[in-house]
Amino acid sequence: MSELKTPSTKKRFTTLIDDNLLSQIKLISYFTNKKLNETINESLQHYIQHFENYNNTKISDIISLQTEFKSLDNSTVKIENKK
Repeated sequence: MSELKTPSTKKRFTTLIDDNLLSQIKLISYFTNKKLNETINESLQHYIQHFENYNNTKISDIISLQTEFKSLDNSTVKIENKK
């Protein structure tokens, strides 16, 4: 049975990385017969998962909270004075 995957967007970026780390991740990619970007994506997913477990939080919750604050900043709030 094939697994349905949602289409993901990919973004190109440039960064600096330690030579030794790059060699290791390339080697892992080669041994697992995966593309380098797939191996890096999996590594980042594992890192984020570890971070969320260790800090007992979800990155997606933080992002949605940030989005909610931005929407509150853009809305007008009516305040009534009670006398």
